[in-house]
Amino acid sequence: MKCTLTIALALLAACTSTPKDSYGVGAHGTPRVEATALISNPALYDGKPVLFTGTIDTVCERAGCWMRFGSGDDALLVTFKDRAFTLPLDCAGRRANVEGVFTLRPDGKRTFVATGVQLL
Repeated sequence: MKCTLTIALALLAACTSTPKDSYGVGAHGTPRVEATALISNPALYDGKPVLFTGTIDTVCERAGCWMRFGSGDDALLVTFKDRAFTLPLDCAGRRANVEGVFTLRPDGKRTFVATGVQLL
């Protein structure tokens, strides 16, 4: 009984002391690029699965349901596929690996539907 209680307490401590930094589905061998490459050469990546790394500029302040890399006309909006996960509201300024599909809309806006995010 004492051993079971010790193991249970150790597991509980491990779960509560380690912040969750991975959300959604992880990388699957998708080509890796920097966020700046997506922004500067959008036609090259349109409709393709990509894993990119960049610094989060803003995150949805209400629910963590989207994030943005860059600003103004160069911004890349990232939403989460099927709203399967959200991010911590305080992750702006952190670097992240983001996997999903990049889309260049007809109006020129860049969007990205992420299947997975790893905060670095």
